[in-house]
Amino acid sequence: MNFSSQFLNFLVILKESIKLLIKNGKIMALVTALSLFSFSVFSLLFDLPLSSLTQDMLARESLIPILSSNSSEFSNYLSRIKNKFPLLAPTLYIVLVVSYSLVTFLSSTATVIVSVESHKGNVNFSAKELCSSIMKSCIRPFVTGFYTTILVIGYVFLVLTINAPLRMSSNMSTLGWAILFTFFAYVFYLYLSSVWILSLVVSVVDRDCSGIMALGRSAVIIKGQELSGFLLNVVMNLASWGVYLGSMNIRSETHWIPNEKIKGLILVGFTCLVWVLTFVVYTVMYFRGKEGIVQEIELNLSNVEYAKLGNDDPLVGVA
Repeated sequence: MNFSSQFLNFLVILKESIKLLIKNGKIMALVTALSLFSFSVFSLLFDLPLSSLTQDMLARESLIPILSSNSSEFSNYLSRIKNKFPLLAPTLYIVLVVSYSLVTFLSSTATVIVSVESHKGNVNFSAKELCSSIMKSCIRPFVTGFYTTILVIGYVFLVLTINAPLRMSSNMSTLGWAILFTFFAYVFYLYLSSVWILSLVVSVVDRDCSGIMALGRSAVIIKGQELSGFLLNVVMNLASWGVYLGSMNIRSETHWIPNEKIKGLILVGFTCLVWVLTFVVYTVMYFRGKEGIVQEIELNLSNVEYAKLGNDDPLVGVA
């Protein structure tokens, strides 16, 4: 496909994705609402200061009176507890990260399942059926997600390793090259990640596919739609950056919600919506890719049949 064809394909995918969102609007709205709530809660939990948790813990145990977290006495007690329990904060954040990853994983799986049922024409898909489908298919995308995470970490590590010597230089020209390298590395990541995201969709839809096999199959399915996937990632990232820059201008701090928390909740909410829409779009891309493969196979079979017919024609004019 040339650029105009792939861009047209990208627009068609977006149009079909909007139709899928409407077909099972109630169940998709439920998935989105639960995802928004979960991501917002985790955003607030990640922002919970360790000192507040420690203060509450001390107060409950009646070890010390409730003190101001800024007082020197509380700081001394806090320092002692940190020395006594050095793994308290890392353990809490590890638990939060694992829980957040699990919620993200379930959200993406649920979005793909609802999108698949909508594409099949099942407009009465219930929450009970959704839970049952998630339980049946959750292992495969989890395995695939493990491999894609390794690929992402490996790519980031490779970029940082190559870029580190350039960034340590005091030469402005070298620093400029480092920034340029980082930019192109990020653009290339947006291109590569289309295959990685599609592999998660493949592992949910195809019951016999997960891990490396899902990555390989997604590379085959996305063939001819690489630019469409890249454009999707670019549009989603530009929208996210726009919301981020817009949230930086918020100045509506109240006495009970700090300004930073308002910004964080806005960013988390929009990120969740982008996440849901992304998997709906990639589900549509999956089915379009499968249709293209079927059409290509049928075309090849037709060519073979025509070739056989040509070889079987009797010779004319032979005495």
